Amino acid sequence: MASQGNPRPADGRIRVIDSHTEGEPTRVVLSGGPDLGGGSIASRVERFRTLHDGFRRLIVDEPRGSPIAVGALLCAPVAPVVAGVVF
Repeated sequence: MASQGNPRPADGRIRVIDSHTEGEPTRVVLSGGPDLGGGSIASRVERFRTLHDGFRRLIVDEPRGSPIAVGALLCAPVAPVVAGVVF
């Protein structure tokens, strides 16, 4: 898995799909992202901010991103009726 010191996963592959969210470019990470563990989405967001900023920069910053790019990391849902995603 990715870490702050080395933002790429062990096999070097990160699968993403580019889309738009209300007109803004969004890069959705399908696989190869960091494991944020369990708990609430708020705790996963905090874990992502604290431990995986290098991965975030790799996904949304130039040369393959832009200053207005939004990143979305799919994760396990907290309930069976919702999707799990960290923006």
